[in-house]
Amino acid sequence: MTTTPNFVTSQITIRPYRDRDWQQVCQVHDRAQPAEFAGSCDLRGMRPLSENPYIARIFPLCRKFVACDGKKVIGIMAIYQGYIILLYIDPDYQHQGIGCRLLRLAINLIGSPAWTIVMAGNKNAIRFYEKAGFVKVETFENTVSGYPCTFVRMKR
Repeated sequence: MTTTPNFVTSQITIRPYRDRDWQQVCQVHDRAQPAEFAGSCDLRGMRPLSENPYIARIFPLCRKFVACDGKKVIGIMAIYQGYIILLYIDPDYQHQGIGCRLLRLAINLIGSPAWTIVMAGNKNAIRFYEKAGFVKVETFENTVSGYPCTFVRMKR
């Protein structure tokens, strides 16, 4: 019988991203994206990470780190200057402190100020960043794949 992990059973490590991690990073993002969109934006706006033109432009410029359970990538964090571009944890590994570890690393690398943008309906992400000292500084409208969506800019 196979079970889905609901607690960390091995040592989770954080290391710099390698190009060969791309497919696993895409899987982490694509598995986590539905929860990000729920209550925020039309689900038809979701796109695989590998098809996101903004990520295609900015990702090569970012400092990137992955969280790994053995050889399996289970989290990604990417920063560009003071902006946290990506912070995603595989849903099977969420709520175990892994995102907090990646966020602490991002803050240590960025310094102050650090900022990010989250979907306004993503209450879990907003609480996550607020617990780390981020505050909402702006709410704005934009589109995701042509679908209207409300976002919150947060700063620490």
